Amino acid sequence: RICALGPGGRLAVALLLGRPLKGKVQRHEGLQVAHLGSHLAGNEANIGEHLAAVKAVLETRPQVVVLESEGTSSWTAAFEMLLEAREGLHSFRGALVLMVEEESDAVKDLCTQRWRQGGSWLWQEAMKQGVQDLMVLEDVLDDTSDDMETMLGKVRQLSAEAFFGEDSVQKSHERGWSLCLLIDQTASEPADRFCGFMCYQLSSKSAEFHIARIAVIARSRGKGYGKHFMQWALEKCSLLPRSACAWISLSALDEAVPFYEQFGFTDMTCDDLDDDEHIQTWMELKNISVAPDPDDSDNDND
Repeated sequence: RICALGPGGRLAVALLLGRPLKGKVQRHEGLQVAHLGSHLAGNEANIGEHLAAVKAVLETRPQVVVLESEGTSSWTAAFEMLLEAREGLHSFRGALVLMVEEESDAVKDLCTQRWRQGGSWLWQEAMKQGVQDLMVLEDVLDDTSDDMETMLGKVRQLSAEAFFGEDSVQKSHERGWSLCLLIDQTASEPADRFCGFMCYQLSSKSAEFHIARIAVIARSRGKGYGKHFMQWALEKCSLLPRSACAWISLSALDEAVPFYEQFGFTDMTCDDLDDDEHIQTWMELKNISVAPDPDDSDNDND
């Protein structure tokens, strides 16, 4: 049960429906997909006629059903009835995709996954992942408030545990890294809000976004917090022109290599990861930017 949210969701649905898309995308030729929308019964149909048309399509037992929310007022009413009914869509045994602009309570109740767009990325993530209350605070080194000092203390503690006694706050000052914090907005105390940190450096010379450090606290591991943090970084990069950010790089601890590979990072070494003395692996990812390059704009004006 998937919620296809906004423009990114519509793009994924277009692939399911067999519409031509740019890039390297594939769809199984034998996939039976039913598109449920106001077009089935027509724009002049009433609620009952829309529901009857949906029932007729479901009786053909498609493998995937795409239910579109937009349409006439009578279709919108039929759509809401379909979401709330305990029979029909709820008992459908195939895959169900709801194409919506916003997540209503009924959509959240029915779906377990969502497709959403972030910059140039299309993410699939759990609906009830517990990350909706997370926020990233950028460039916090200049913040001298008491609350920030408390959280920077947590950064020092976590970095010492994760990076062999290192003080990542001090190293950020020394190396000119930007330091960002992942926080839980629902927590009342600063120490409880802190969930993790990231150090990065954007090089104007090499047009490279280098993730120097990333870590989340122990109680947050396995809950999608690290993935959420990486999604934030990749979306941030995708909004930069390629002249400013052409590549994203990092040096991963060997046990974390599969985590980064799921985002498309590639091992740039020829090292043997099974070597007991091997610790880290250099990885890179090409930035897919949605931002126009200033040089291209100048050429267009010419």
